[in-house]
Amino acid sequence: MPYAYPNTTEGYEAAGLNLKSPVEMTEATVAQGKIIYTKFCQHCHGEKGDGDGAVVTNGQHPPPGAYTGALKDLPEGKIFHTLTYGKGMMGSHASQLNKEERWLVTRYVQYLQNGGKLQREAAVAEATPAPAAN
Repeated sequence: MPYAYPNTTEGYEAAGLNLKSPVEMTEATVAQGKIIYTKFCQHCHGEKGDGDGAVVTNGQHPPPGAYTGALKDLPEGKIFHTLTYGKGMMGSHASQLNKEERWLVTRYVQYLQNGGKLQREAAVAEATPAPAAN
């Protein structure tokens, strides 16, 4: 199945604006994404996405951005696009992960970006007013 966004800066930006996941974010899809992330991503990005995986800590490889730092607000389309083509020092994962698997990893990365909460849980927490101080 063709992918509509080219491997260019313009394609990356367009994917960030327009590309939305066909995979719903649920506990089940996050759990599936975590399994794939653990096998293919954790060695560089770290268990919680802090850029402190074994390749970084043991191999002296430059760390990738953290999902709670520089990559916290990276949109789902850019995450998927990066998994498809690679970006910077990260290579493409399209030959190792099919389209659905890349979307599952994207959902798990979003979960890490949200501090270990599903997006709807994070949205509810932000919308709930803090109790008044006595």
